Amino acid sequence: MDTCVTTDIPARTVMFQLMAGKQIAFSLAGVAQLGVADHMSDDPVAVEVLAREVGAQPDALFRVMRLLASVGVFEQFPGRQFALTPAGKHLQTDAPGSVRYLAAFSGDEWSTRPYEHFLHCLRTGEDGVSKAYGKHAFDLLAERPDQAENFHQAMTANSGLQACAILDAYDFSGIKRMADVGGGHGLLLAAILETYPEMTGVLYDLPEVVAGVPPERVSKCGGRLEIQPGSFFEAVPGACDAYIAKHIIHDWSDEHCRKLLRLMGGHLPATGRVLICEMVMPEDSTPNPAKVRDIEMLVMTPGGRERTAEEFRALFMSANLRLSRIVETAQPICVVEGVPA
Repeated sequence: MDTCVTTDIPARTVMFQLMAGKQIAFSLAGVAQLGVADHMSDDPVAVEVLAREVGAQPDALFRVMRLLASVGVFEQFPGRQFALTPAGKHLQTDAPGSVRYLAAFSGDEWSTRPYEHFLHCLRTGEDGVSKAYGKHAFDLLAERPDQAENFHQAMTANSGLQACAILDAYDFSGIKRMADVGGGHGLLLAAILETYPEMTGVLYDLPEVVAGVPPERVSKCGGRLEIQPGSFFEAVPGACDAYIAKHIIHDWSDEHCRKLLRLMGGHLPATGRVLICEMVMPEDSTPNPAKVRDIEMLVMTPGGRERTAEEFRALFMSANLRLSRIVETAQPICVVEGVPA
């Protein structure tokens, strides 16, 4: 009798490819942190030249770029030469839709060490940041300005594409004064104000965050963009008929979100609106970026998560708001609109 186990080779290969995610992710982070793509183009360049430009060991850089070439980031040529592919161009700092800082911060120590405690997260539902450092991720970032800069640059770069998608999909007409709560460096709010010249806006975020707002972003709005520093769990700007919050709600537990939504809703006139810009988790088993980001929320935040439409509906209801509609955009982000209940 044959006692050998028959293995489904293709399926097993798929599993090995999935398990290689760590090596690929760290390789992307490394070349992003070094700025390798900024020294590349469509023309092949020797890895020795690149290593000299970015301060890397040539053979180590070759091995990393060889892996990334195998998954379509670079194109490999004879003589240890590489060129950028269309995907790899997104690692360039000034490229439209650049993901350089997003890739860089995903390799920063504060972003990776919590995953050492993944089993703890799985067993308890608690986040890995608190387990690794004994504090919330945003408190940790406040102590690490260099890594915080990577994070905020990543959020700003990501906001560029998302701001365009939100503006294309959602009609902001009729809003007189809107506050962007947790608005970072103000890219989204500035884009909205430029499109709707009759509107004024308030950028609201922590003092150390709004300190990084580019002055030209404020000046381009012609005095219609006001900056207020503060914590959105303590207060939000008043006298607004709309509030917008992008990628804020997913960082926090239902209890925290309820408090924020009630603060915003408490200032709204009867015709006001709260606009939550987030991924909306599908109910089925199809692949979706929200499912990947949801694991990041599990590990990196105390109670944060990507939510389904029904979870948003229940959350709004618990904060005396009514989910009026969900507007999809061309990017993996929706505008979840709430109005006074």
